Amino acid sequence: MAKGADTLQPDNFVLLDGLRGFGAILVLVGHTIHYWGPFWAPSGAVIVDLFFLLSGFVIAYAYEPRLAAGMRAGEFMLHRIVRLYPLYLLGTLIGFVALCGMALGDADGGQRSLSYTAQLIPQLFMLPTAPMLGSPDVYALNVPAWTLFFELFVNLVYVLTFRWLRDTRVLALLTAAFALGLIFTVFTLGGIDAGSDWGTFWAGFSRGGFGFFAGVLAYRLLGSPRTAKRPASKWAFVLLFALPLACFIPATRELRPLVDVILAVGLGIPMLWMSQSVAPPQSFTALFIIGGRISYGVYILHQPFRELAERITWRTPVLVETAPLGGIAILVMVVALAYVAERFYDRPVRRWFVAWLRQRVVGKHGLRAIVAAE
Repeated sequence: MAKGADTLQPDNFVLLDGLRGFGAILVLVGHTIHYWGPFWAPSGAVIVDLFFLLSGFVIAYAYEPRLAAGMRAGEFMLHRIVRLYPLYLLGTLIGFVALCGMALGDADGGQRSLSYTAQLIPQLFMLPTAPMLGSPDVYALNVPAWTLFFELFVNLVYVLTFRWLRDTRVLALLTAAFALGLIFTVFTLGGIDAGSDWGTFWAGFSRGGFGFFAGVLAYRLLGSPRTAKRPASKWAFVLLFALPLACFIPATRELRPLVDVILAVGLGIPMLWMSQSVAPPQSFTALFIIGGRISYGVYILHQPFRELAERITWRTPVLVETAPLGGIAILVMVVALAYVAERFYDRPVRRWFVAWLRQRVVGKHGLRAIVAAE
């Protein structure tokens, strides 16, 4: 892999890659915080809203010209599924095997394994697990996958309404409507950390909708840039750490919704504008790009390690007692798995699928050749 930054440099926003990578690691740390020590980021869930924001901006950059040129909705959604499904499937299968394995030897282990098998069937098709199957989580085998449901949902809304959203005024109105919905959601629930379970599932529509369309709107308001090349600046490091540090802002229970709304709605677009305007110094480019490449893997593959850590802690508090060593061990294992999975599984599988599709292009009404996703 040590081939230099030039080999790694695609046409992308390098600092945004770094934000994705760092954000994914922060989500992992937040989900395993007990193994790091007595820390807590009260507004840490805002990182997920940052992901939606970055997704909207990057997808607009990669696809708006093609959509304007006539790309069909089915083709666009196929792009998105090809991009998301391989690692999603891997994370779901690992979660299934891990949960079944941990159930062995328990008095109700057989019953739980049957429940996990029933939950696996819809999740193989990226569909939520019905509450009647025994879990309060929308994606019981891999909880973080709940965001993919809303990612694909807003992607579908975006492509089906693109003919109207080409008018930036319509896009701004839609974004404002989702913003109002998000504000209502946060103040109703007392915080922004919602959407992964059936009790708060409805919150995901406003979180995903506002974040994604705010990202698209930011792209438009910046003049729909056609190049991702940006001047190098040390300010990139300030921007990289700004939002994560903001997640530690203390607040009373009554003020927490206001802080979450300010971070997600008030600071999101300005933060994105500044972040896309610069790149890190050249010597850090490769690190930022690798961070972007493994970000999805870190996010979607870490849940089984979290489950295993909780199982170990249930039997013995060794991981908690050795904090932060336990947290560091989990982080190293997940990052290593994400790197290997992205390089030797995700990319090859997507390339194979693209090649397979290209062989089946039939006439002018067939699918156009599909390139790698954003």
